[in-house]
Amino acid sequence: MDSIIKSLAHGLAALAGAPRVFQRVFAHDSAAILMYHAITKAQLPVADWCFVQEDRFEEQMAYLKEYCRVVPLKDVPSVTNAKNGRPVVAVTFDDGFQNNYDIAFPVLKKWGIPATIFLATAFIGSNNTVWFCRINEALSKTSLTYVEWEGMKFDLSSRSARANAHSAIQTQLKRYAHPQLLEKVSHLIEMLACRTDEPMPAKSPYRMLGTREIWEMSRSGLVDFGAHTCSHAILSGLSLADRKREIADSLADVERLTGHPCTLFAYPNGGANDYAPCDVEALREKNVNVAVTTIGGPNDQTAPSLELRRYGIGDDTSMAYFKLLTHHVLWKLRK
Repeated sequence: MDSIIKSLAHGLAALAGAPRVFQRVFAHDSAAILMYHAITKAQLPVADWCFVQEDRFEEQMAYLKEYCRVVPLKDVPSVTNAKNGRPVVAVTFDDGFQNNYDIAFPVLKKWGIPATIFLATAFIGSNNTVWFCRINEALSKTSLTYVEWEGMKFDLSSRSARANAHSAIQTQLKRYAHPQLLEKVSHLIEMLACRTDEPMPAKSPYRMLGTREIWEMSRSGLVDFGAHTCSHAILSGLSLADRKREIADSLADVERLTGHPCTLFAYPNGGANDYAPCDVEALREKNVNVAVTTIGGPNDQTAPSLELRRYGIGDDTSMAYFKLLTHHVLWKLRK
């Protein structure tokens, strides 16, 4: 059935304007929220889904500018699509990579696209980076042709094999509570004969934003900032006290970095099992107005403002697939 849906959907995408017509008929009252992470000039030595190349990102932004009504994320709960109007879209970035400023921000300015960046605040202005980037860097540098870890053997003999290993290792690690996850990351990086505390140089694709860049983007009127916890820990793997602290401290950090109260939040990993009603309530108590998940789908007027859906855009997202996501074609066909 899934293969039939894919064939039908890609056939629709091949027809000029078909995804937009589809949305006007079947999802005219729904907004799409797009989720990016990092934007790079070229593909990484070990490919990672989260790192989208600049030329593809610019093509996507140009499409949104021509055919969609792009609004700030904070406006999504109060916006509706007109039956024959442009579909509503919001653009977001998770984690807070330096390339959001160096590469994505000029593209956003060129096309006049507003965006929201969610910061994992413990890494801002530092030489450190999030754990999955540490693994990607180690896999790109190691001279090993395979590694045995956690009872599994991973082929590292080619670029594609290392990319597959990276994806599988990430999936395995996300099953652990954050302190244990970090221990296993350090052990793996040592097995790959790399350093766990290597400072991220200024031009590294893994480097996180600095305070000056955040201040400049915040003052541009084009970019809003939200919180993404401090340590990028998956909330469901923490104690109740720790998850409240991660939320509260990251909101306070964003307010300090921007000079404005933080009312936007993104759940790390963001799946249905990665947060709970207690986290939603903690956000509500802190006066957060909008929070986003990584659960795919449209957002209409019935969507909970603290559990909005997003479509993930990655390095394998073709332009045809981008249109199918943006206009809810795949989601509607699967339903």
